[in-house]
Amino acid sequence: MRFIISTLAALLITVSITLAQSPATPPTQVIPATPPAPPSPLNGIRNKISAGDLLSAESMLEVLHRKNGEDTTWLVGLSWLARGALLVGDNEKAERYAVQVRTNCEDRIKHGAMLEKDDDLEYAYGTAIEVEAQLIERMKGIRESAEYVRNELARVNGPPSLISRLNKRINMLTLTGEPAPELKVEDFIGNQPPTLASLRGKPVLLFIWAFGCGDCKAQEATLAKVKSRYADRGLQVVTLTRYYDPDSLRAREKFQMDSVWKAVYADVGTVPMVISTASMERYGGSSTPTFVFLDRDGIVRRYTPTRLTEEELERTLEMLTR
Repeated sequence: MRFIISTLAALLITVSITLAQSPATPPTQVIPATPPAPPSPLNGIRNKISAGDLLSAESMLEVLHRKNGEDTTWLVGLSWLARGALLVGDNEKAERYAVQVRTNCEDRIKHGAMLEKDDDLEYAYGTAIEVEAQLIERMKGIRESAEYVRNELARVNGPPSLISRLNKRINMLTLTGEPAPELKVEDFIGNQPPTLASLRGKPVLLFIWAFGCGDCKAQEATLAKVKSRYADRGLQVVTLTRYYDPDSLRAREKFQMDSVWKAVYADVGTVPMVISTASMERYGGSSTPTFVFLDRDGIVRRYTPTRLTEEELERTLEMLTR
């Protein structure tokens, strides 16, 4: 018995010594969470302008200028001030900011900057032209405004997105009531698309989209409903998009377009699908859904470069399909 007790005691002493000599278990390391990225100053400026608070937006841009100077972020912010001044009815400020943006953009271009390689520069430049056009429309009228944009379009050497943007402004002013420009089919998905001329006698809804456009995808259910509802009145739906990738990647991009349409627009079904940069430019198509309504004579009765509710689509289609 004494032997057992002695053995247990020795064992306990050995364990105690071993534990004492063992390094303590390190505490669990708490990795701090990555702090969220600070909000973009441009988002703040846009939010203030959306709320009609031009003075706060101006103050925010002033702070940005002190911090970073006249970089392209500041330039985009300045173009937003021009738009904001227009929104609140301050024509003097809108003109002043638009001229300042254009002067800055043209100076950068003169010193080697390229619109097709600088999205911020392109955006600011296009915004300045649009603000000027809207000011001219207010003060002189639609015809003078459209003429101003046409002149700018003729002299600007810009990427398709800028050409589309300027044509969109012209179309908003003048396309309604005019014959629809024929589609220049550069490529297509599925069967050979019909010409607009061949569809005379039928009402046509031209849906201009981009396969990565979230707002375009959000129109799927509404587009499917009106297509089905007005099919017995002869409504023809035609889609238009363009390539955005370089030529070497077009096979992949075409596959993506087809896949997105079949997956996202399944309820809309099979429709003529035109791929054309020239027609996208002419119709002012961009990464925003655009609807062009043609009557049975091929005349544009409504041009709307934005999302539409089912009610809005039906209101125009009712008139179109009588």
